[in-house]
Amino acid sequence: MASAGSASVDLNLEHSELVFYSGDRMRGALVMQLTTPLTIAGVELRFRGSARAKWREHVHEGLRRTEVEHEKEEIYFDDRFCLWGKVPDEGHWESREVLKRGRHLFPFQYKLPEGIPCSFQGPDASVNYTVQGIAVRQSGENLTTQKTFTVLRDLDSKRDSEKRTPSPRHPLEDHAERSFSTVCCRPGRVSCSLSVIKRAYVPGEVIRADVQLQNLSMRKSGICKVQLKQLLIYGDVHSKSLVLAEARLFDGIRPGQRRHWKDFPLLVPPTCPSRLSKCRVIDVRYCVAVEAHFSDSVLYAAVPVTVVTIPEKGLIPIKWMYRECPLSSGEDQEEEGAMESTKDYRPKYKYYEEIRDARKDRYYLLKLRQSPGIRRRQLVAKAELSAGIRPDNVDLISESHA
Repeated sequence: MASAGSASVDLNLEHSELVFYSGDRMRGALVMQLTTPLTIAGVELRFRGSARAKWREHVHEGLRRTEVEHEKEEIYFDDRFCLWGKVPDEGHWESREVLKRGRHLFPFQYKLPEGIPCSFQGPDASVNYTVQGIAVRQSGENLTTQKTFTVLRDLDSKRDSEKRTPSPRHPLEDHAERSFSTVCCRPGRVSCSLSVIKRAYVPGEVIRADVQLQNLSMRKSGICKVQLKQLLIYGDVHSKSLVLAEARLFDGIRPGQRRHWKDFPLLVPPTCPSRLSKCRVIDVRYCVAVEAHFSDSVLYAAVPVTVVTIPEKGLIPIKWMYRECPLSSGEDQEEEGAMESTKDYRPKYKYYEEIRDARKDRYYLLKLRQSPGIRRRQLVAKAELSAGIRPDNVDLISESHA
């Protein structure tokens, strides 16, 4: 909300969460609160959506090494609407109105374009959507206010173009190993294996990772971590990685030691869906990685995963809400050149607080039907029937088959 002495202006949007989907119709009002009469020439709104990324690279020119800064921008819409007054011609408003003290509302509605990319905020890169309200004064400084809102797009694992091979339910695996040579001993090696059971996950779901580490060298390792990383590509040339979630496996593995972690949990935080569709400035990918640190190197294994917004078949969402994405490790708190209203803005994404796995329910029901007691009675009844003896409890046998 902006104010100037005896006057203030604000934007009230119908959706309190400030979350919309591409193609939605936004409704709201520009609200002016006056303590004294004010003369205005007009009231206008500006809706803008754009993507922007900045990055630096080093260029070698002979023996010289210079740093070059690149910037790329893509504008999806930039629309201005006059809520009250005569549309200005050559920058001069012809209308004039004296507003009495009190509260004044200027309602509006705006349809967001179809197919615009999802909101995103990262280091030196963003996809932002804003609405700005301007009360043009007859004399003096104009009253302006601005709000940034989130635009979402659904991504379904069924329509994931990267679902080729392996299939979503096929384990994704990666293996890494490194040899270390010493002066008095034969070379030793360390190896690391990482696998996850499927590719697609929604925010709030737990990734179950299988990790195996084997140290056949004479060196002791440092810390080992499991991470969920966000991989960013700016302008198809510059890449950057951020750590969204991290868990420490151990502080060190001794020579000759082997460790195995099965179904190690890693929670997916509120974050942008994979691949900013329709955006040619920023690309977003994700991976699960394992890092085992040694004195002079890092053993690294990673598998790609996809963050979607719609749970796959068999996962039933019980409770979800919109949550702001947290700051990632290595992300700058302030973006150079960002507008004051969007500098500290964090987009909101769909986050599932509770998900029920119907496949587990069916699995336990099947195990219950095949419990040892029922299975034993089935085998006894089958043996008696094959021997020509009619069992006494026919109903129990029929019920067990059901």
